Amino acid sequence: MGQDEAESKDAGNTHGMLDNPENGCKSTKVDAKTYQIVMLCCFSAACGIGYSAQSAYVTPILAQLGVPLRYLTFVWASSPIIGLITQPFIGSMSDGCTSRWGRRRPFILAFAIGILLGLLLIGFGRDIGHSLLPSKNTLAIILVIVGNGILDYGLDGSQGPARAYLYDVTPEGQEQRAHIICTVLIAVASVIGYSICAIDWDTVFVRHDGSTAMTSVQFVFLVSSILSTVGFIICLMSVKEIPLQKPKQQHIKNVQNHVADQISEETMDLEVVTKTDDSHSEPESSSCCNSVFKGFVCMPKELLLLVIMNVLSWTGYITFFVIYTDFIGIEIYKGNPTAATNTTEYKLYTAGVKTGSWAFVGYAVVTGVYALFLNLIQKYIHIRILLLLGYGGIGGLVILMSQVISLPLVVAIGCSVGINFATMFSIPYGLVGEYHVHFKNDPRWQKRDFGVDSAILNFCFYVGQLVVAFCVGGIIEAAGSRSAAVLFSGICYVAGGLMAFTITTLPKNDNQDTESTPKPRLPKMEIIQKETTI
Repeated sequence: MGQDEAESKDAGNTHGMLDNPENGCKSTKVDAKTYQIVMLCCFSAACGIGYSAQSAYVTPILAQLGVPLRYLTFVWASSPIIGLITQPFIGSMSDGCTSRWGRRRPFILAFAIGILLGLLLIGFGRDIGHSLLPSKNTLAIILVIVGNGILDYGLDGSQGPARAYLYDVTPEGQEQRAHIICTVLIAVASVIGYSICAIDWDTVFVRHDGSTAMTSVQFVFLVSSILSTVGFIICLMSVKEIPLQKPKQQHIKNVQNHVADQISEETMDLEVVTKTDDSHSEPESSSCCNSVFKGFVCMPKELLLLVIMNVLSWTGYITFFVIYTDFIGIEIYKGNPTAATNTTEYKLYTAGVKTGSWAFVGYAVVTGVYALFLNLIQKYIHIRILLLLGYGGIGGLVILMSQVISLPLVVAIGCSVGINFATMFSIPYGLVGEYHVHFKNDPRWQKRDFGVDSAILNFCFYVGQLVVAFCVGGIIEAAGSRSAAVLFSGICYVAGGLMAFTITTLPKNDNQDTESTPKPRLPKMEIIQKETTI
């Protein structure tokens, strides 16, 4: 039976059990169909819309409100500080969540609400602040910063439970393909998002008297909030999670199902259910704090090296995106964000920001195209080489951008960063999924769950944000130019690329052999008849 035929037959059915080794809970494993995986991956499209509006507008908005250059990057500090403290615990909590709605979806819903609130606060915070305090920017700045913090935390935090949700329902051996689907969708969403940001909506909503019914900033963030919410709704409706159950409850349910199956055998399909030993009916429970502590302290070498590489790469990526549109507006167009709105300097800066947004559209297209072919490319090029080129190669181009101030070059390099994002957004998460399968009999990996490990990968993003928040502003002020921040970004990229030589990769045949087989989670399995639905 071929891979597609096996997937068609088994997709959407339950296969064995997913267990949480830290608290002894168990839930039925679901292998989703391809269309369900695509629907689930819409969380990445929702995040892509939010990231587009955030990266294109937050820094210019704050610069226009008069936030000093030295403190401009500090506004990105609140989210990573909170994320570093809470994200690993949220990952552990989602691994053991016994909500009837599932393990992951309650957390995804909470983050989606936060993202919606953050987008609206950024888009309308300046106008609300000025309406309440007309003569001062203080309240407007506070509202925008708070909105950015909520949005940033929601976008970053939703990745953990959403990717764990994706791992829970992806057939074994197809983890890389699932994460590539995520990358393609976030690329498509970014094309839409950055295109919305690049259009001058003020001319669309202008009235006869010269006033505007809605500013460009308001419209961009309003549309972004609507599209992002739709994306999360599709994700939450994709695959029905089967709730996590305590061992005793699961054992009783298995017995009841067995009796019911003997009565109505004619209408039932085959399902695999775990036979629970009496000696394992009351496993030792472990606290969430203990789970997180073990997740970091007992981190396997394979995961540790991946984390170090990701920290360096995310630091370079975040620095680049925080400064990019501002860099074009000031260093290339020679504009001034704090000048009066009717001056040439201000109009030049705004034109530079718009040009940067169009460059981001090209970046999103490159991300999607590269991600589409990434699965094919991996068959011919080793993953270490892909990581070296995706991180170190792009880093070299970014360093060149810091030294040669040319608009065509800067736009071309901005587009090429899509290769880096497609690599960074798919390969590391896919590798962790493969590690969990390949090292399932390794004592270092047996008591780890993908929820915590996915949160640890998100932890890299937060560390990168903290470095940017507390270092990049000082670097720019000390050097007197945005080019210094671009140079710093390139150096971090190159360092991450060199770390690729230390990453543990798995034999290709190892994953291909198990591609159409379910993920075994517990040792003793028996086949009984039971009708299954999603």
